[in-house]
Amino acid sequence: MPELISIDSVKIEKVIIHFLDLEATEPVLSNYPTALDDDSEEYLKAHIVKAFNSDDIKKCAFERDGFVSSHVADVRHEFIDFSQELARRFFGVMQDAGSIPSGDLIVLTAEIAGADYLAVMKLNYKTSYVHEFRAIAHTNAINFVKHQGILPGKNAKLDEAFFVNIDTRDVLVLEKKYEIGGVKDFYISSVILGVTDTLSVKTQLDMVRKVAERVYKEHYGETVDMKPRVAGLMCRELANQNSFKMENIFENFTEQFPEAAPDFREIADRLPVETDAPLPVPPTLVKRISRQKVNSKHGIEIKIPVKVYDNPKAMEYRREADGTLTLIIKDIDEGKADNTDEQ
Repeated sequence: MPELISIDSVKIEKVIIHFLDLEATEPVLSNYPTALDDDSEEYLKAHIVKAFNSDDIKKCAFERDGFVSSHVADVRHEFIDFSQELARRFFGVMQDAGSIPSGDLIVLTAEIAGADYLAVMKLNYKTSYVHEFRAIAHTNAINFVKHQGILPGKNAKLDEAFFVNIDTRDVLVLEKKYEIGGVKDFYISSVILGVTDTLSVKTQLDMVRKVAERVYKEHYGETVDMKPRVAGLMCRELANQNSFKMENIFENFTEQFPEAAPDFREIADRLPVETDAPLPVPPTLVKRISRQKVNSKHGIEIKIPVKVYDNPKAMEYRREADGTLTLIIKDIDEGKADNTDEQ
């Protein structure tokens, strides 16, 4: 997977916008590149970075000669024509499916972390409200108006985008399944691009974690610290390099759970997980794994770092006479308590 990028590493060259609104019978195609001011450029860069760095992005490869693969090398010279035909192809699939949301198709060329890319993002419309002002007979009237063509905000998460390295032809795809012909499918990779894909790092980690939890449960039972202990061994692998390699996961599991290790390896070896090289893991995903949630029946939710589960000076679980479980948190720093009731 690619290294994480920052806004400073993105330089937009050309950009064009086409409307893909299913309320119309055909797409509304622009004939000119879009002129960007500082704010709109920052808006697009923010979405590029968020999509490129997404936990769900997949590394893919062209498996056949198609429209995108055949034209990507010359995309700068035939930019407008290419983008218009791409928009038509998107719109055709959207019309056939009926379940894919309307949106603006943003097609651009950019330098990202020193490499030249074709980047395509579909900004799906959101429904929101705007105000409407009318002057009637020397009086003012202000009403709410429902607007169904609002673009996602700068910090919103996109569902659909792809990036093609113009020189290496490496492809990154961020997509969502939609129902097409009665079957849910990833239409961007299968129809628009014609690529084979690998699983996202997030998906691969989830698969490994679920197998580890299953094998642990079979050998040691479903203990209260099962999930934190499994998460802990994965966190140790991610702690130093923000990457994971299956062989290291195997070693950590064997060290902690020797009885279950053979079964874990046997099942995990059959998973469609990258084994040849370490996979970079986004910091957001590392952070998510490193904390486990505990919920009480009374609605209290606590996030606990997995590294403290084996520290009796920090916390402990106690089984009560009635069978309920009590969590005891120790050594609370009262000086750092968040006194939200104080004004």
